[in-house]
Order: sequence, then structure tokens, then C-alpha cells
Amino acid sequence: MVAGVVEIRAEGGERIEAVSYQTARGATERLPADMLLLHQGVVPNVNLAMSADVAHRWSDTQLCWVPRVDGYGSSSLPHIAIAGDGAGIAGAEVAQARGHLAAIAAVRELARKFPLAEPERAARRMLRRYERGRAFLDLLYQPAANFRRPRDEILVCRCEEVTARQVLETVALGCQGPNQMKAFLRCGMGPCQGRFCGLTVTELMAEARALSCGEIGYYRLRPPVKPVTLAEIAGLPTNAAAVKAVARE
Repeated sequence: MVAGVVEIRAEGGERIEAVSYQTARGATERLPADMLLLHQGVVPNVNLAMSADVAHRWSDTQLCWVPRVDGYGSSSLPHIAIAGDGAGIAGAEVAQARGHLAAIAAVRELARKFPLAEPERAARRMLRRYERGRAFLDLLYQPAANFRRPRDEILVCRCEEVTARQVLETVALGCQGPNQMKAFLRCGMGPCQGRFCGLTVTELMAEARALSCGEIGYYRLRPPVKPVTLAEIAGLPTNAAAVKAVARE
């Protein structure tokens, strides 16, 4: 393991041939490679919840958008609950406990006299146990700013091939936020619907405008949240009988 890396570069022609990196002490190394897997923090996939217009907030510890939910996972919209890592990254055990609490709330909504006191106590004990120290881990292993906010010709939006320089130049022209930037650069309008570039764009614009990420905001997301083929759309049920038939399958 190599710690303190401040810059990394993939090298090659048609495919990757090597990885070079620089450490905080100024040392530069080059390693032959035929595969490169990059990982710089884990964040919730909010596209589905945002497309449903669920209220979200910016997390300064996890550096991402998370849905606003109560102690049972209930969102800002009636009958929509969000559990697991979709409500904030915390690990498999916490995801399981959140799922139990959301299920308990749903059962109570359907049958208010259902005895669920002990299952809820067990879920909350599990939640407290595995959430302990989470804030410390989030701050200790927070991704470095130089990797989250690239510069110059580094691609931010891979779908539309928009660079960090273009994003910052658009801000200098008076662009107020990610949604307005769509009109300038089509940034966030590609097949991934902003899943790869959204957080980077928010942070770049916030830094350039000296505002918080919460003030800058995020893309307005609309369905479909992932690319679908015409064949998939054509195969959707078109009447009530067809919907029931699909449900029975």
C-alpha cells in the first residue's frame, strides 16, 4: 500500500500500460499495469429519489447529497421511505437495521396494533452499535480535495467530454448552478444522468463562487434515471390487464 498520494496518472495508448503517481513528499513512481480501478469514496445513488422530488441535504462529512429522512427512513414525500446506503453510507449492518425500521413503520401504517416493540428495540440497538464512530471514520478518510476538484483539461463529465477548465470558465461567465450549466455545456445530460460528474460540478462551482455546496445545489433529475432501450419502452404494459399480468409473473 502507498499512502500520501497527491497525484495519479494513467498512461498508455489504446489501453492502459502504466500508472504513475506522486506522493506528498515529492517522490514519483511508475508501475506497469494492465488494469486500473479507481475508488475515491462511496456515496449514495440519489438519482431515483431526486427524480421523485424527495428533499435532500448536503453532508459536509460524506461530501455528498443525502435524502432527508426521519428515524424510520420516511422521506419528505408520503409513503416513500429510503433505507440502506441510499439514506447515507454507513455499512451493511446499519443498512440492515434501517431496513428493519422502515419495514416496521410500513407495517404499523397498515396495521397500527401490530406488536413490533421488541423488533424495533433490537433494530435500534443494532443501529447504535454500528453507527458508533461513523463520523470519525468519515472525517479521517475524507477524500482529498485535489482528487474531488480537478483542474485544467481533466474530464469532469465523461458523457459529454466536459473538462474542469470549461466548468470554471462557464462560472466566470456568470453561470449560477449545475442546472444552468446544462445550457452552456450539456454537462450532466449524458447517459449517466450526472451520476459521475454531479458532485464534482457542485464542488467546483461552490469553490469558484465562494458558496457552500448546499447553496449551489444539484441537477434536477428526471426519469428515466438510467438509459433504457426503445424495445424496453415498447414492451411496457399498456392497460390495466397487462399490468396485472406482469404483477402475477
